[in-house]
Amino acid sequence: MKKGAISMLAVLLLAGCWDERLVKDINLIYSQALDKTEEDLIETTIVTIGGAPNESGAQTGSSQEPAIISAVGNTPRDSRMNLDRKVSGELFASKNRVTLLSQTLAEENIYSLLDVHYRSPLSTTNARIAVVKGNAKKALHVKTAETPLISDYLGDLLLGLEEVQSIPKASMENVLSALFDNGSDFALPLLHAIDHENVALEGLALFDHDHMSGQMNADQTLRLLLMDRDRIKPRRFNIRVTDHEENRVNNYVTVDVEEKNRELVVTREAPKQFNAHIHVSLTLNIVEYPKDSLYIEEHVTDLNEHINKRLQTEAEEVLRIIQEANCDYYGIGKHIRAFYYEDWQEMNWEETYPTIPLTVSMDTKVIYHGIVN
Repeated sequence: MKKGAISMLAVLLLAGCWDERLVKDINLIYSQALDKTEEDLIETTIVTIGGAPNESGAQTGSSQEPAIISAVGNTPRDSRMNLDRKVSGELFASKNRVTLLSQTLAEENIYSLLDVHYRSPLSTTNARIAVVKGNAKKALHVKTAETPLISDYLGDLLLGLEEVQSIPKASMENVLSALFDNGSDFALPLLHAIDHENVALEGLALFDHDHMSGQMNADQTLRLLLMDRDRIKPRRFNIRVTDHEENRVNNYVTVDVEEKNRELVVTREAPKQFNAHIHVSLTLNIVEYPKDSLYIEEHVTDLNEHINKRLQTEAEEVLRIIQEANCDYYGIGKHIRAFYYEDWQEMNWEETYPTIPLTVSMDTKVIYHGIVN
């Protein structure tokens, strides 16, 4: 009996996993782009490593050489099935780092494009998502000397921007949570394939629930994040403080944010009538000021006043942009739903949000200005 039990245990241990898939039998997707064709079809372009043909139909010579292939279909899954017919092994997105969406598709319905990934247990929810101006697949054809593999280049670009807090985190998981979180919206990085060697951050694509409804540039993105939660703190930004200096560079100052405190106050004025105010306090370090003269205390005070005034104006402009896009980025609706649920049930937040008074007050204090002075 003991020998029989041991034999059965050995057989079970040697059987392997029921759902195992050998690398030699599959093709891994490392990045992908989705575009819309003139025939209103979905074109999926992927970067894969394996025995896959390139776009001309020729087989890649090395099993480790990346291939870029495309296929069209009625839906993202249909185009993926057509891609499977072009490669020697089944495609899996478990190693996907980046998903790029063309601006045209993002303006329609983002969930319909991502549904195939959310339903598959083999898809990685940590993959980053970005919107691309023009054709998204163009970004996959960029050749960089810095990082030969385009998937690594795009993935590292987005992660690097997140680390310095130049953009909000935008992963599959974050987007799914935001899509089903009634009372708040989200924003995705907006990229631009400048040429065959460079992809640059254009700014942010703003979303009204499931579709792109507006955008802002990279500088405005930093102002948006300055008004975000305390834990989000852009490390450095450049700001114009004067307009009259003959030497252009003397009109600007670059600062590091040393400390930040932010408070969002939502006030109920009457039934179904609310206003929201954001107060931001910043402690700043001057890291570049070409005009100099900061050894004079009055000049530091004057510079701080210019910074405060300009930030106030630019922050107000950012709030106007997100309201025009009907993008409740700061989750004001979520706050009302949590604390004033009866009002929330009787409100049409899609119609109410763009009209509520949304204000900001900036309070800056320059405490460091380098070792020169």
